[in-house]
Amino acid sequence: MAVAIKKSHSIVETIGDGALPPKKLRLQTLAAAAAAATTKPAVPESKLQVLTRLDPFLTSAMAVAAVASSGMPLGSGSSSNVTANGGIAAAGTITTSPSQTKELLDVLVKITDEISYENVAIEELKEASAKIFQLYQLQDRESDTSVRVKLLELLSGLGCECTTELSLSHIIDYFIYLLRKETSQKVLAQGMMCLYRIGQRERERQRPLLPLSYNTQVAHLAKEQLRSGSTHTQKNAMLVIGRFATCMEGERHYVRKLAFYIDSQDSGVRTQALHALLTLGERGSHLPAVLYKRAVEAMKDDYECVRKEALRLVYTLGIRHPDYIVASERQHEDMRMIDAAFSKVCEALCDLSLQIRVQAAELLGGMTHVSSEFLHQTLDKKLMSNLRRKRTAHERGAWLVSSGEWSSGKRWADDAPQEHLDARNVSIIASGACGALIHGLEDEFLEVRTAAVASMCKLALSRPDFAVTSLDFLVDMFNDEIEDVRLKAIYSLTAIARHIVLREDQLEIMLGSLEDYSVDVREGLHLMLGACRVSTQTCLLMVVQKLLDVLAKYPQDRHSTYACMRKIGQKHPHLVMAVAVHLLYVHPFFETPERDVEDPAYLCVLILVFNAAEHLVPIISLLPPATHRHYAYLRDSMPQLVPQLPIEGASSTTKRIDDALKGAGSSADYLKMILKHIEEIFTLPDGRVELLQTAQSNLQRLGAIDADMYGPSNFLETFLSAQIQIEQMQRCATTQRSRVPLKESLAALVRNCLKLQHTFSGLNYGDILQVKQLRLRACALHLVLVVRDRSQSALGPCQMLLQTAGDISSFIKSNESDGEEQKPGSSSQPGQPPNAQPDSFTRTLLSKLDAITDPKPGRVFREILPLVQNAPPLALPPANDKIRRCVANILEPCPLQSQDNVIKVTAGLIAAVPFVAEIDNLLKSQKADMRIKIKYPDQHMHTVVPKMSDFKPIMTEQGEHETNVRLRTTILLSHSVWTEASLVEIQLCLAVRPGSELELCKPAKVLFAPKPVRRGI
Repeated sequence: MAVAIKKSHSIVETIGDGALPPKKLRLQTLAAAAAAATTKPAVPESKLQVLTRLDPFLTSAMAVAAVASSGMPLGSGSSSNVTANGGIAAAGTITTSPSQTKELLDVLVKITDEISYENVAIEELKEASAKIFQLYQLQDRESDTSVRVKLLELLSGLGCECTTELSLSHIIDYFIYLLRKETSQKVLAQGMMCLYRIGQRERERQRPLLPLSYNTQVAHLAKEQLRSGSTHTQKNAMLVIGRFATCMEGERHYVRKLAFYIDSQDSGVRTQALHALLTLGERGSHLPAVLYKRAVEAMKDDYECVRKEALRLVYTLGIRHPDYIVASERQHEDMRMIDAAFSKVCEALCDLSLQIRVQAAELLGGMTHVSSEFLHQTLDKKLMSNLRRKRTAHERGAWLVSSGEWSSGKRWADDAPQEHLDARNVSIIASGACGALIHGLEDEFLEVRTAAVASMCKLALSRPDFAVTSLDFLVDMFNDEIEDVRLKAIYSLTAIARHIVLREDQLEIMLGSLEDYSVDVREGLHLMLGACRVSTQTCLLMVVQKLLDVLAKYPQDRHSTYACMRKIGQKHPHLVMAVAVHLLYVHPFFETPERDVEDPAYLCVLILVFNAAEHLVPIISLLPPATHRHYAYLRDSMPQLVPQLPIEGASSTTKRIDDALKGAGSSADYLKMILKHIEEIFTLPDGRVELLQTAQSNLQRLGAIDADMYGPSNFLETFLSAQIQIEQMQRCATTQRSRVPLKESLAALVRNCLKLQHTFSGLNYGDILQVKQLRLRACALHLVLVVRDRSQSALGPCQMLLQTAGDISSFIKSNESDGEEQKPGSSSQPGQPPNAQPDSFTRTLLSKLDAITDPKPGRVFREILPLVQNAPPLALPPANDKIRRCVANILEPCPLQSQDNVIKVTAGLIAAVPFVAEIDNLLKSQKADMRIKIKYPDQHMHTVVPKMSDFKPIMTEQGEHETNVRLRTTILLSHSVWTEASLVEIQLCLAVRPGSELELCKPAKVLFAPKPVRRGI
């Protein structure tokens, strides 16, 4: 249901929940509101109505307290003891019976469950906070503390929803005053937790509201509570210090104080002290290097929670003070703190706790400044002593015998003196780093192995020599039993591929994984093989032959195989030249038969050779004549896989287009020229539609030729198409005898407006404003044409016009408020032109809608008809090269093979069809609106909602793509008996609203034949 309601300081505001339009409309204007105010005074709706349940308790408590005492001063600041009505609160507390306390507690529990803090007025918030504050003061300090705890919880909820500095400071003053007077440890602990919640909410705001002076007061209050005898209060106080302490006072007043509690007897206090230190460091406070020794000692704690926070602190100190010299444990040599911290983190990989091992494996990847000897030691399990391999006792004895040294003569058969080792003189370098990453890769839990692979990849990216050393270990992870670990190893090796060259023994392990059942693993290996380089011709032939064998086994992998062959050819032109004759089966004496250009294996070889020839032109001379003809065909059919080559007699359409583009100049200049012509066309009095249609076709061709300009040109082409439709329909609204356009024309106009609004991303404020104004014009024109037609109800179009007007009105006002918040001298944000303003038609239409007291369709029609008839054309927005359009490409079912293979199934049963599609420029918010539409020959349509887990980001050599995803799922087809096989259309679309789907691609067609049930078998 959607009801248009006029509120104060707005033209039209729409409240909608996505259902169908209602039967009744109500538009309340300023004049109607004034007339209603004269008859009956308007009572503002209270958002905190549930707090009125506290009034009886407050009234009775104040009456008793007034008799007992006269008043209590509250001190300075905003912490004034003011009631909701402005009166002064009673000074003393009252003694309540247990029944009254229980009744009040029950009411507070119900209020906590039912209260809503959204859109609360500031005055109402102040009144409610004063009421809670006053009721808290009147409670007996020796009674049950649960009432005071609940009151503090309500007060913190109000503080989290404060939107002004004054209201938030007011509530913080209440907290400071109440907690300073409180003696109960339970209430103090809850008060500290409430302050921490307010601090968390303050952190989430873009612009903090609380002044620095209040942050200091809260932090000092929490510091005083550290002396409390309750560990719960101490832990919550540390949370408050970490959130409220300022950066300037962090090290001076709080860091050393918190470090003292690292040695506390309670494990929770030790954990919270370490966590508070880390929070202060994240907020910018300086953490001194002297904390390292205490953090190392805390890593030996018996409790997992303490060791976890201590590990993070050791890592943070190592990153912040990498060159600080610390003494080693055996006091024989000094080392850099980053090296010492790296060793300690490596030791944590042998911890008994799974969470700590995972955290240690993740932290290793961020310590890129560690010394090379420590880094390489993580891949070697041999123990090092003074940078020498430490031999076992048996090896040392064998070496002494073979050396021929003298015998002592004191013992029988004593060939040589045994080496005497003093444990105090042996300095083991990085004993924790020895084989640390190997331990992580061999861990029994997949979380540790995955984190170790990721850290190894990060370290290898910063150290090319380490990348070469770690190659063998990453290749071994291809045989892991868990698919996610194998994928992580594949993508990690892809990322470091520029530093390595693959050997033959390594290729054997990789190519063995190509037959994996998982399609994600196979595609990941295709991406990795395309990014890597091989050393010899034998290695290249191994890769090509294995790819062709796997392609014959899994034909659905042809797209990723083609892309892999393209990359291999570009990276190995000299090796390809040496094996090109062998791959193409060219005989030196006999003429071989011409191969089928549609054969996937032959296509792979051609893509490999043509991409190598782009970087090494002499390869072209080795190609047979038939290959030249095949090149022209592939250059036209697969321009993204086959490059431009200087082959005589093989001129293709794509080459002529490329030559024309080079002669015409840049596409951006051509787009600006088209927009300039469109501006000139808008000035013509008559005959604009034909010229605009020509410009529309030019924009469409530009997007088809230049992929980089597809988004901007398609956006402008769609905008111009809607403008042409409005221009044509405007003629019908001008003359009385003109024929009203069909419903299909109006639906096409609305569809273009929805397409502009939902399928394009990267729009700035000016582009969005123009789109909203275009939709407003379309809705106004729709209402005028429907009313003049008199054959259908105008209630729906009228409601749509009011909704659109409310939407654009709130959009303009929000932009104006954002502009007012900016400083006078500050510049506007990039991509948002400051001169983008609504045109005269929009402003006049909104003002006329605002003046209508009873928005019935007939009344609205009479008011807007002159405007619609004389509306000037809407100018096109300027070209924006950041605009991208969401488009899809269906890979499976394949358009070339699906019509040859008939899907046969018994009628009434289900046939599973694999579905794979690549979607470009898909936003996260659009995934929930993605639909798969299935259209049967009898015009029945089914809509399938894919699962969120079916969307996987497309991997590139640089990592995951931000907006391009792959949808892989299975579609179920079923129908009754057909006489013959017929085509079923499968299409991807966006469901932007009920009944409106925006197609993202052309439909894929499959032959489907439900057969009758065989009886008598």
